Amino acid sequence: MRKILLATIILWGVMAPSLQAEEVRVSASLNKRVVQVGEEVRLNIRISGANTNLQAPRLAQLAGVEAYYTGRASHIAFVNGVSSSNVEFNYTLIPRAIGHFTLNPIDVQVGQSVFQTEALEIEVSGGQSQAVGSQSQGPAQRVPSQSQMPPSVPQAVPQDQVFSASPGTDDNIFVQAVVDRKTLYQNEQMLLTYSLYTRYDTRYEGFDKEPETSGFWIEEFPMVDRDVPRETVRMNGKRYVKADVKKLALFPTAPGNYTIQPGTLKVSIREEPQGSNAFDEFFSDSFFTGGAFFARRQNRLLVPPPIQLVVKPLPENGKPASFQGAVGAFRLSATIDKDKVKQNEPVTLKMVIEGEGNIETITRPKVPVLTGFKTYDADTNSKLFQAENVIGGTKSFEIVFIPKEEGSSFVPPIEFSFFDPRQEKYVTLKTPNFPIQVEHSDQNFQMPQELAGNAIFQKQVKSEGKDIRYIDEKVPEAFSAHAVDWIYTILLWGDLLLLAFLLLLWMKDRQDRLFSKDQALRRRKTARGAASANMNRLKKLAHSSKEEDDVAFFVELEKAMIQYLADKWNLSTYGVTRQDLEETLTAHFGAEDAHLKDVFELYRLCDESRFGKGSVPQASKKIGLKIFQDTVNRIERMRK
Repeated sequence: MRKILLATIILWGVMAPSLQAEEVRVSASLNKRVVQVGEEVRLNIRISGANTNLQAPRLAQLAGVEAYYTGRASHIAFVNGVSSSNVEFNYTLIPRAIGHFTLNPIDVQVGQSVFQTEALEIEVSGGQSQAVGSQSQGPAQRVPSQSQMPPSVPQAVPQDQVFSASPGTDDNIFVQAVVDRKTLYQNEQMLLTYSLYTRYDTRYEGFDKEPETSGFWIEEFPMVDRDVPRETVRMNGKRYVKADVKKLALFPTAPGNYTIQPGTLKVSIREEPQGSNAFDEFFSDSFFTGGAFFARRQNRLLVPPPIQLVVKPLPENGKPASFQGAVGAFRLSATIDKDKVKQNEPVTLKMVIEGEGNIETITRPKVPVLTGFKTYDADTNSKLFQAENVIGGTKSFEIVFIPKEEGSSFVPPIEFSFFDPRQEKYVTLKTPNFPIQVEHSDQNFQMPQELAGNAIFQKQVKSEGKDIRYIDEKVPEAFSAHAVDWIYTILLWGDLLLLAFLLLLWMKDRQDRLFSKDQALRRRKTARGAASANMNRLKKLAHSSKEEDDVAFFVELEKAMIQYLADKWNLSTYGVTRQDLEETLTAHFGAEDAHLKDVFELYRLCDESRFGKGSVPQASKKIGLKIFQDTVNRIERMRK
């Protein structure tokens, strides 16, 4: 039986390549066959039934036609236990002259076999996009230079740009960190974009060293690798693939001159540069399943030059009394929950501020001094959004008014002011004047129950106990006759401890073997231990009275929380954003979970410590540490 099984395996191994070759199908298609000069044509090469790694086919040069590789797509399907796979490679063809063009059969290598597509025909006419001096008949002519082209002819490759590489660096790959403005106002948004230029088969692997952005509030735009836009550009006479790999929104917290150190990016490359006809994949599926994943690669660290900025102070001229530092473009709306109440009953005013700008730094507008009312802050909520290259969101404030006198009254208008950097002027918005009718009531004033919970973070000091140890004055007895029994007992316990130690070593070796096969399991199992070590280190920082240790405490606290959540749910430590963590926590805890609000309170404390001025209260550090500890305990119970 074993011989039959072995023979079957050997026979299958011999026949598999031939069976695979018979099932492979290769085809090519164009989205249009008749076009005008400068009009784009989409070329699609489709390979079906290939169960091996594929590289992008290279197109032969065709006079009068420019070709650019635009990416690949993979499709895998399982039907009735049978799998099928299709891989598509896409190219853009741009004819630059009138004539009839024949795209010769394209070679596609699958394993050790080479397949060919069918020949394709393209008819190019002049039309409105006809190049100056081109002929209507005859062989294809070369396209004029960009300076001679009519404006109506689309350009696939931008005009040649100039980049000055540092001496001794590889000019086939570099990174530029570019800001959308170098002069801005305090708390105005600035967009920092990291653009990677490469002529290699390249994988972007995140930051090796984070950027130094002291004095800025930072919000990151999440970038998904497969959705990163790519384009072909010319720099110093060479053609590069350009991709914007990271975007940050920076908000300066104070005026002055700043120098941003953009950090260090880490990439891995294959050493040979890209060809001149069509670029290989960049951020393509080869990162996951392509042949380039198993090729020898070389790590590179790319350092963009520092960025100089000038942050202007907000103008004093025209600054309204209600201005509290908001910068951007906002809208204000307000509602009250009822307009008829009895004495000492609450009326809740809800204000919603929404728009573009750093919504997290907006504070509650000032409430004017009122006679006949008691006022309390009830609740504050904020929600951040990222639209294209703009940070914005909504922030709501609830204020409770409790009338003390009966009769007709009103909730007066509340002003909210902000500075609009586009118009370079201050804007003041007001809530409506809400009339209310107060009826007589004999009920005495009581603190509303929903407001009493606001004292949840007040720390009460109490005695935990006494620690008194007395000195034992007993003198040990002299050497007894039972010494042999004691020695025997010690040796016995020594053997048991040695056996337990060997058992622990065996379990540790088994665990290491298991972790080497499953990195996600390793991260999940070791997350609790790493969190405990971070807690011990944070407790030492919490007892320090140095101001620099206050900032370091909250920076390390936020890192510890992100590290624990990323390890527990197998998220990227460097690529994960605060929004990703909030969505993951909401999915596991529930949107209405009380502990979820505590986690958001932890983020607020960390932000206030980093960007606020003055020392941080000791109670805030204890609150943050307790929230972190409760979060770890809660998740560990859930995972069990």
